[in-house]
Amino acid sequence: MTIMVKKLGGSVAVVIPRALAREMELVEGTPLDVSVNGAGIVLRKQGRRPRRSLRGIVARIDPASYRRHSRELPGDRPVGREIW
Repeated sequence: MTIMVKKLGGSVAVVIPRALAREMELVEGTPLDVSVNGAGIVLRKQGRRPRRSLRGIVARIDPASYRRHSRELPGDRPVGREIW
């Protein structure tokens, strides 16, 4: 299939034929990744970032990276109309 590059404002554009857009489930606003591969241009639908489970996130927490404070923070005094 051959398609033509067209001028669109200060850029150029490629119109994706309707049949190909339907096959790839492309609609207006679909984000695409554009890359150059050798002598060609590659368009790919952006995939969703895989969801991580809470268990996986918690497993990567390093407790040694957190400092433990055994005392109150300095400057912890009333600054307004708080009642202590």
